[in-house]
Amino acid sequence: MSREYFLIGISGGGTWAFLDEKKEEILDGINEPDNELAALNDTKSLTEEKFNELYPKIFEMIRSRGLLVGEEIEIDRVLNEDEVFPKPDMILPPEDLDYKEAILLFKGEGLVPG
Repeated sequence: MSREYFLIGISGGGTWAFLDEKKEEILDGINEPDNELAALNDTKSLTEEKFNELYPKIFEMIRSRGLLVGEEIEIDRVLNEDEVFPKPDMILPPEDLDYKEAILLFKGEGLVPG
């Protein structure tokens, strides 16, 4: 039996669980600001101000729609049958990433993998 949750890990910020049936909706929600950041970066028009406006929106979506594993949802509920500890399906950079660090991390499609 596979788990019914999609997991997103935030470097230094825990693992967040979302019902697997909401996966596309959640990914669309976090990809929207990420894609905007990537587009601005590609055109060399990403400013620190714009980064500070858009980047937190990724985490607002996660925190408002997800359940923090180990606090808001039991770890056992999000495990695959062969897991001892939940392995996130994707891992995001830290929430406190600053503009200069972000510029170094951009690899064409943005900061959110996938």
